[in-house]
Amino acid sequence: MSFEFVIESCKDCKSHQWNTRHDEAQYNQYNADVTAKLQELIPGCVVNINKVPKAWSEHSTYCQLIANEDQNNPNYDILPRLGAFEVSTVHKGHAILFFSKLMTRMWPEPATMTNRINQFKEDS
Repeated sequence: MSFEFVIESCKDCKSHQWNTRHDEAQYNQYNADVTAKLQELIPGCVVNINKVPKAWSEHSTYCQLIANEDQNNPNYDILPRLGAFEVSTVHKGHAILFFSKLMTRMWPEPATMTNRINQFKEDS
């Protein structure tokens, strides 16, 4: 069974620096760290950053999708929300949100993310 994940991650932080203290390098580092952890725990999984498979577009987890009529491109791009760092998947028709910085207002704790991913893997 193959697994695919989506990370929605704030970008272009310099463009909204006037009202936030975002550090784009920090978002990029979390993108890399979470991608590596997912690929370590679930070898061969696909991790999309600010892209959503077209088949998942109807799930309410995924908003602000950028229209894409290209039949050869299997994904929609996401216009990420300000401050977003959301880690999710769709499995057996159900959207699963592993982590939301928008809801918690914190960065993900590595041990908690690992536990959630391992639980997902065991239940799949």
